[in-house]
Parts: sequence; C-alpha cells; structure tokens
Amino acid sequence: MKKVLLVTEYINPPYDEGIKKTAYNIYTELKKEFNVKVYCRRGLENDPNIDIVHVNRLFYNHKMKSSIKNFNADAIIYLPFSSATFASYLRSKIISSYQKSAKSILIALQPKPIKTWQNKLLKCLFPDVGLTPSPDLKKIWDEKKFNAVLLPLFTDLNKFYPIKNSLKKIKFRKKYNIPENAYVIIHMGHLNSGRNLDFLIPLQKAGNQVVIIGSSSTPHDAIGPKSIKKQLQKNGILIIDHYIENIEEIYQLSDLYIFPVIAKSGSIGMPLSILEARACGIPVLTTEYGSIKEKLNSDSDNIFYSKPESFSKTLLEIKKKNTPTITNSIEKLNLEFFNVLYSSIN
Repeated sequence: MKKVLLVTEYINPPYDEGIKKTAYNIYTELKKEFNVKVYCRRGLENDPNIDIVHVNRLFYNHKMKSSIKNFNADAIIYLPFSSATFASYLRSKIISSYQKSAKSILIALQPKPIKTWQNKLLKCLFPDVGLTPSPDLKKIWDEKKFNAVLLPLFTDLNKFYPIKNSLKKIKFRKKYNIPENAYVIIHMGHLNSGRNLDFLIPLQKAGNQVVIIGSSSTPHDAIGPKSIKKQLQKNGILIIDHYIENIEEIYQLSDLYIFPVIAKSGSIGMPLSILEARACGIPVLTTEYGSIKEKLNSDSDNIFYSKPESFSKTLLEIKKKNTPTITNSIEKLNLEFFNVLYSSIN
C-alpha cells in the first residue's frame, strides 16, 4: 500500500467552511486507499494518523523533517488554507524537500495575487503537480506551463441526499424556526460584503424567505452597527450564525439555493454549498462562478445562471418550472475527484 503524507493547517471540527471541509474530505477518502499520515496545526487529537505540529509559518521544523523522512511517503500533498499565495508555494517546496523522493502535490482552492518578483520564482517552487477546482488558477498555471489539473471537489452522498417526504420538510422548518409555507431561499458562507449578500434583500422584499447560514469562522467584518449582518436582518432575512451539525436538513427544507458571489477571492473555485444543494435535489441560482458551469452546466435544467442584479427576474422563471429533477451529476463529479486525485498520486 502506498504511503501518502497530507500537510494542511487545520483538520479539526466543525466542518462548516469550504477549505476545512475539503481538507477533511480529502483525508477521509485518501485513507480508504492509502497508508495516510497527516501533519497539521490543529486536528483530531485522538486520531493515530494525525500529528499536530507546532511549527513556524513556513512549516520549517527539524523534528517534523525527521518524522517525514521516517514515514518515507510516496507522495506529499500540501493543502494550504491561504490557497495560492506565494507563501503557500514556498511552504510546499519546503515540505517536499523533507522527502525528495516523494511526488509533490499542491492543492490550491482559489487564486491569490502574486507580486511580479514572486512570479519569477514560482518555476523554482512549483511542485510536481498542482490540483485546483478553480479554472482561473489553472489558467495561470497553464500559461506558465506548470503541470496543472482541474480537480472537482467531493460531496458526501451518504449525508447529502433528497427527501421526498413533505412532512419531513415541514418538520425541519419548525426545528429551525423557518416559516412553514414560505418559498425558502438559502445561502451558506461567510457573512461579509464581498459575497454580494445585499443582492438577496430584493428577494426577501418580494415575499420570499431568505435564510443565510454563516460559518463559525466568519470574519469580524460582519460585526458593528453598519455591518452587512445587521442590514440583512433589518430587511427580514434570517441569519443562523452558529454551527449546525445536520446541515443537510437546511438544504432539504429549502426551495432554492442561491450563490451571489462574483469576486474570484470570494469563495473556493468549486463552491461546496452548490454541490451539496444539488446532491439534496435543490435547484440552484448562481453567478457563473468558478468551475460550476464547466463541470455541471445546467445539470438537467436545475442550475440557473444569472448576474446578481437579475436575480429577481430569473427567480420568477424558476418558479414557473416543475419540481427539480434529481440527477446523478454529483456522483459523477465524485468519481472524477477520485480519478484525478489518485492518478496524481500514482
């Protein structure tokens, strides 16, 4: 059995944020096929496969270096939480130098600005292969002739699945104090202005019930008298900003999932919330963000693309359609995820 070393910042619960959830999903799936060891700054303390390391920002540490050599991995994967920053490339290089015979793999979930002088050094720092769900980042890597592959992300279909029982849908709405008879539109993610959340206010004013599920790691820019959070609540939007263990119930009680983000740095390259919504059979209204359109297209007329300023008009068109069709597109994405990840390791 091949040995795989996964290095990342955090792999500890709660898993309510895209990068942390991706790190945990990759670890969970890798250990089904490989002998896996994880090094992280914060993780599951009772898991024998995970070592919590106290290192500097660049993961430079003699003890960690010695331990990696002893593990003698066939492949070393680094998943940075800061995504494709210059420091991430540098960390990847340092970590891979601890076991030079191992194949080095960088998984970066979104692009980040790189200074001109840093760009010139990337050729010396780039690993054997770079994996990303972001077509924008892949394009950057391709232009530099780096070995880059588009990686779709994984969705747990044992957790996220459709419910056909309307009584259960009502039960979930009662559980989370959401109006039983409303047309419920949900969004999940950080509560900050960079996600275009103010475009959800007209949908609320049109008689729908918009619900936003914030992450437990939401930045502090949501705090204060003029914050986006207070503005949304003032206009009737419900906000749940504590951890929800059974997050699939929120998708299952809803009528539509909405994703208003445009900025490339606003989310990871393939938003997990869109995949989870589709796995639960919920239609999606989204901007043309990341690799969603490339990988899922309309998903049998269940994904609708629109600019945020046209959301109200598109929503009227969605409401005219029949009950969404359940497809196996997410299952196909999962298979592609395995194929890309495993072929990169092998």
